[in-house]
Amino acid sequence: MAGVDGLAVRLFGQVGATFGGAGLNLGAPGPRSLFARLALSAGETVTADDLVDALWGEVPPRTARSTVYTYVSTLRKALGDMVVGSRAGYRLAVPPEAVDLRRFENGFRDARRLWSADDFCGALAQCEQAVQEWRGTPLAGAVGPFVQRERDRLAALRVDVQELRCAALIEVGRADETIVDLSELAAANPLRERPHALLMTAQHRTGRTAEAHQTYDRVRKALDDELGIEPGRALREAFELIREPTEAAVVPAQLPHGVAHFTGRARMLRQLQTAEPGSVAVIDGQAGVGKTTLAVRFAHLVADRFPDGQLFVDLRGFDARAKPVTVAEALNRMLRALGAEDQPADRGEHYRSLLADRKVLVVLDNAVNAEQVRPLLPNAPGCLTVVTSRNRLTLDGPRVGLNTLSPAESVALLASVLGADRVRQDPDAAGELAEQCGHLPLALRVAAERMGSGSYALVDMVQELRREEDRLDALADEDDELSDVRAVFRLSYRSLEPLPARAFRLLGRHPGTEIDLHEAAALFDTDLDAARDTMAGLLRQHLVEQTATDSYRLHDLLRIFAAEQPEAHADAAVVRLIECALASAHAARVELTPGLGDIVHDANCPHLTPIGYDAALVWAAERLPTLAATVRAAADRGHDRLAAQLAATLAVLCYGTSHWTLWLQVIDIGLAAARRTGDLLNIARLCNDAGVAYHYFLNRPDIAAECHEAAAEILVQLDPEDPSVAANLAVAHTRLDRHRGSLALLKRDLTTAREQGNLFLEAIAALNLSELLSERGESERALEYAREGAELLKRTGSRHRHMVGHATENRGVALLAGGHLAEAIGHLEEALAIWQELGNQRAMGTAMHSLAEARHRAGHTAGVRELLTAALPLAADHTRASAIRALLAEVSAAASPR
Repeated sequence: MAGVDGLAVRLFGQVGATFGGAGLNLGAPGPRSLFARLALSAGETVTADDLVDALWGEVPPRTARSTVYTYVSTLRKALGDMVVGSRAGYRLAVPPEAVDLRRFENGFRDARRLWSADDFCGALAQCEQAVQEWRGTPLAGAVGPFVQRERDRLAALRVDVQELRCAALIEVGRADETIVDLSELAAANPLRERPHALLMTAQHRTGRTAEAHQTYDRVRKALDDELGIEPGRALREAFELIREPTEAAVVPAQLPHGVAHFTGRARMLRQLQTAEPGSVAVIDGQAGVGKTTLAVRFAHLVADRFPDGQLFVDLRGFDARAKPVTVAEALNRMLRALGAEDQPADRGEHYRSLLADRKVLVVLDNAVNAEQVRPLLPNAPGCLTVVTSRNRLTLDGPRVGLNTLSPAESVALLASVLGADRVRQDPDAAGELAEQCGHLPLALRVAAERMGSGSYALVDMVQELRREEDRLDALADEDDELSDVRAVFRLSYRSLEPLPARAFRLLGRHPGTEIDLHEAAALFDTDLDAARDTMAGLLRQHLVEQTATDSYRLHDLLRIFAAEQPEAHADAAVVRLIECALASAHAARVELTPGLGDIVHDANCPHLTPIGYDAALVWAAERLPTLAATVRAAADRGHDRLAAQLAATLAVLCYGTSHWTLWLQVIDIGLAAARRTGDLLNIARLCNDAGVAYHYFLNRPDIAAECHEAAAEILVQLDPEDPSVAANLAVAHTRLDRHRGSLALLKRDLTTAREQGNLFLEAIAALNLSELLSERGESERALEYAREGAELLKRTGSRHRHMVGHATENRGVALLAGGHLAEAIGHLEEALAIWQELGNQRAMGTAMHSLAEARHRAGHTAGVRELLTAALPLAADHTRASAIRALLAEVSAAASPR
C-alpha cells in the first residue's frame, strides 16, 4: 500500500499514478476517471454530487452514488488511506505539487507574477517548466462530461503559456527562437491578436521587418473578413513599433558581440535584472571568471529597454598593452557616440546633460577603481550603468560577485564548445578536465578551443594538464594574450604594490587548499592583525577567496601562478609555516591525548592560541588535509627532521578523527623522512602508528604486530629514562602482548605503566586485559578491568573520545557476557553513539553487532534486524560477518510465525 511520499500523479497523457517509480493499478476507466477528478482538486474535498456530475452529467443512473462508492473501494486497494472519505465527500490526500497538471497551472501562475515584476528570466524559467509538464492529451483514458470541459480549458491555458513563454524569450534577447512557435500559434489561432503581435515583434527584432508588415496585413484582413473589425490596441502598438522612423537620430549601439557558448549564470542574470534604471550594477571577480561576458550578455538582454542607445567603454584597468583610460578620454568617446560634435571644457556636465532625459544603457568594462568610474555615471533616472572590475568597488546599486562555474556548468560549457557527443562519450574525462581548469570559464574555453574539432581527445587534454608544473603552459594561446590564462593573471599581479605582491608569492608556497590566518601570518612573518589586513587587500582584488572567518583559499590556477613567481625568501617562509603547523598540531595532540610524551620542544608559532578538547578535535578534523600536505611539502623541500616530527605528531589527530587513509599516507612520508635523518625515536613512533592503523583500519593484526616489533627493537636501544621512549615502548609491548593473547604479559604492561606513573598507558593496558578476558569467557574479571580502564581515563583529565569509546564498548561486551543485559545495552548504545560521532565505521560494526545481540537476548526485538543489517557491510573480517549472519538468521526465525 502506497504512502503519500513518493506518489506521482499523471493527468497529461494516460491518467495514472506511480509510487517510487512503480505504476499503481487504478482499475477500469470508471475508477480511473474518478481518480482523475479527485486529482484535479488534490488536497480538497469533492462532494458526491460533483463526482456524479463529472462522471455522468445531468442524467446520471440511479445507481450513481453506489457506483462512486465502488470506484472509491477499488482506488483504496491501490492508494490506501490517501483516498479519504467524509460526510462532505471524498478527497485525494496528496499535495498539489504531486500532480503534473497542478504543477503546470502553478508554473503559469508564477510566470505571470514574475512577468508583472519585470523578471523576464524568471518568467521564462517558469514557463519552460510548465511546458515540460504537458506530455500528451490531458486525461487520456478518462471518461465523463468533465473530461472535455477540462481539455478545452487546458487547451486555452496552454496557448496562454506558449504566448507568455515567447514574450519572455523576446524580452531576454532570444527573439530568433520564437519565430517558428509563434508562426504555428498564429496559424492555429488566426483571429487571436496576441500571437500575431508577438510574431511581428520577433520578426522585427531579428531583422525581418518586411515579414512583420506581411503578418500585420494578413491578420488585419482576417479580422475584417471574418468579424468586420479593425485590429485591437496590442496589434496597433506592435505595428507602430515596427514602422521605420521618419527622422534619423543618433542612437549609439556600441555593445560588443556576445560570446558564443554562453553557459550558466542564470542566478546572476536574475540578480542583475533587479537593477533599476538610475542605479549602478557592479560585477566583480577574479581574472578569467567571465565578468565582461556576463555584462555583455545582460546588456544584450535588456538593450530593448533602453531605446536611446547603449554605450560601451573598455576602461583598460588591467591591460598590458595600454594604460588605464582616463576620465577625460572616456568622456570624449561617449560624447562623440552621443552625437556631440563640440567637446566643452566641462565634459562631465555636458555628458550628464545629454543623458538627463534619455534611456541609455552604459557599460563600463574593466574598471580599476571607483575613482575612475564615478565621473562617468550618468546620474539620470532613465539610464542604467553596469561596471565590471577585478577589484571590489563601492558604488550604489546591486553587486554581483562572480565566482567560478559549478562542476555541472563547467561540463555544460565544454559540451557547448566541443559538442555534446564528445563530452557524453567520456564524462569522467570531462569532469576531470573541468576540475583541472578550476571551473574557470577562461581556462575551460582555452582548453576546449585547443581541442577544437580534431582528433585531440578529452583524455589527451586531461593527461597534458595532470602535471601542475605544465598546466598554465597548456592553457596558453601565443597569438592572443586575452586567451592566455597566465598572461591574464599577470595583469592582476602587476597591479599589486610590493608588500601584497610578496604576500601573494608566499601564499603560492602554501601546500594545502585552505589557508588559515595563523599560517598566513607565519608565511608573511607578521602578526595576526597585519596578516588579516594583507589578506583583506588581496580579497578586494579577487586574488584570494574567503571560505570562513580567518580562512582563505587561492584558486588552483592562481596558486600555480603565484608559485611560479620568483621569491628570494620562499624557503624561510615555508620553514616558518611548517614550524607553525607543528606547534599547532602538537598543542592539539596534548589536548587530545596527554601522557604520550612530547615529540617536539622547540617548534615556534607566535600566534598559537590555547584550545580545549572540543576545539582541538574540530580543528584537527578541519586542518588535517592541509597538515598532511605540509608533511609532504616539508619532505619534498628537504626538511626531513620537521617532516618526521609533524608526521608523528599527527598520529593522535588522525586516530581521533578516523582519518585512516590519510594517516597511512602521512606515516609513509614521515617514515621515509625519519630514516633519511636517522631519527630513531620517530621511526619507532611511526612504526607504532602504522601498527595501530593496520590493526584498527585494515584489520591486519599480523602486519600490525610486525610494525610494533620493529618499534620495540629500536626503542630498547634508546634511553629508557626518556618519557617518550618509555611511553612508546609501553605501547609497542602492550599491542604485541594483546596480539599474542598473553594475560601474564598484559599484566606486566599494566604494572610497568603504574611504575611509570603514566595513567594513559595504564588505562590502555587495563582495557586490553578486559578485551582478552572477555574473549576467554571470564566476564566478571573482564568487567573489573573495563571499569578500571574507564576510571583511569577519567583520571588522566583527557576526553579522548576513541579511548572512551573503547572503554565503554569493553564494559558493554563484558556486561553482555556476564548476563547483565540492561546495563550492557546502555553501555553499547553509548559506545555506538561515540563511534557514529567519530565516523569510525569498523567500530560501529562491532558495537551494532553486540548491541543487537544484547537487545535480542533481552527480548527487545525492535530495531535488532536493522542493526544487524547495517553492521554486516561494516564487518572487519569473515568471522565477524559469519557471526552477524548467524544472529540475523536466529532473529528472523524467532520473528517468523510458527
